[in-house]
Amino acid sequence: MIRVEALPAAEGDCLWVEWTHAGRPHRMLIDGGTRGRARLPEGLTDRLGRLPVHDRRFDLVVCTHIDTDHIGGLLDLFTRPPEGFVADEVWFNGRDHLVPADRLGPRQGDRLAELLRARGVAWNSRARGGPVVVADDGTPPVFPLPGLRLTLLSPDRTGLTKLHAAWPEPSTEDSAPGQPDLLGDLEDLFDLDPPDDEEPAAIPWRELADDAGYERDRHPHNGSSIAFCAEDTTGARVLFGADAHAETLAASLNRLGAGRPYRVDLCKVPHHGSAHNTSTALLDALDCNHWLISTHGGRALRRLSEEARYRYGEGAHPSLRAMARMMRPGTRPTFWFNHWVPSTERYADTALAAELDFDAGYPEPGSEGIAVLVEKGRVRQAPPL
Repeated sequence: MIRVEALPAAEGDCLWVEWTHAGRPHRMLIDGGTRGRARLPEGLTDRLGRLPVHDRRFDLVVCTHIDTDHIGGLLDLFTRPPEGFVADEVWFNGRDHLVPADRLGPRQGDRLAELLRARGVAWNSRARGGPVVVADDGTPPVFPLPGLRLTLLSPDRTGLTKLHAAWPEPSTEDSAPGQPDLLGDLEDLFDLDPPDDEEPAAIPWRELADDAGYERDRHPHNGSSIAFCAEDTTGARVLFGADAHAETLAASLNRLGAGRPYRVDLCKVPHHGSAHNTSTALLDALDCNHWLISTHGGRALRRLSEEARYRYGEGAHPSLRAMARMMRPGTRPTFWFNHWVPSTERYADTALAAELDFDAGYPEPGSEGIAVLVEKGRVRQAPPL
C-alpha cells in the first residue's frame, strides 16, 4: 500500500509519500510548494511536526523542476533543516546536468545546487551523479528504493536541452526561475474556459472534452519535470506527473504498455490540471480512474482586473477542458482535490456528478490537504492521522 498526501501548497505541489517495507516505514517528499512567510510552507511544517525528531528520515526528496511553486519550499527545507531531518538522496536536475558549468548564482535552481553541495547530500546518486533522464532510445529507466520501484517517465534529453537554453543566468537578484511572466504566459497557466461563475450544468462539458483544439505545453521548465511511476511490492502504482509535458509522458507510457494502456491506480494530474498537459493521447496511454489534483487555482490570476478574471475564470486550475477530457464515458473517474476553492467546488455538485458519471473527494471540513491510500485496484481516502 502507498499513502499519498497532497499537502496544502497553494498553487503548487508538495506530495508526501509513505509505504512500509520489512516492517518499517519509508517515505519520499516530492516538491515543497512555494516558500511561505515562515521557514517552510505551513502544510509541510505541520506534517513534519507530526513526526518524532528521530523519525524524520526520507529515502528520497525530489525537486521536479525549477518553477517556484515546486522548488520554493525545498529551498527553505535545505537552508534551515528541521531538527532530525535527513534526506538519503535528492533528485534534482540542475545547471550542471544540462551542460558542464562552474558558474553559480543565487537564483533558486542554482541556490538549491549550492545547498546540496554544501550539505554533502547524495545528489542523483541512483543516476550515478548524472541527470535523472529517460534513456536516449526512449527506454524509461527503473530505480529501486526499499519496497518501491520508480520508473522514470520524464524528462527526456530534448526536455533538458531546452531547459539549458532557458536556464536563468547568474544574477544578484534572488528572483524565481520559472516564475511566469504574468501576461506572456497567461494562456498556458489559465486556460480559456467558460467563466468560473457559470453554473456547472450550463458548461458545455462534452464540447470541452473535444481534443481538436488541443495546444501542447511548450514551456521548457515544465518539459524538464521529473515525473515517474512508483510501484510497491503488491503492484499498487501511482504516477506522479509533476508539470511534465503530455507528449513526453505518453511516449514513455506507450513503451511501458507495449501498445496497451498502462495501468495506474492513481495519477497526480500533470501541471495542476492544465488543458495543455492533459491530452487525449496521454489519457489513451493510461488505464486510470483516480486523479489527484494539487492546486488552489493559481496565484497570478488574483492580480488581474475584474474583467480579466471573468474572461479566464476564477482560479482556472484545474482547467475545465482537462477535467472534461478525464470524464471519459464508461470510466466513472474519481477526482481527489487538496483544496476547497471555486475551481474545485463545482465538482461537489451531486447532480453534475450523476450526469457526467464521476465521483469527487475533498479534504475534511475545515481543513486543507488530502491523503489517499493506494492499493492495486483500489484507492480510498485515508483517515486522519
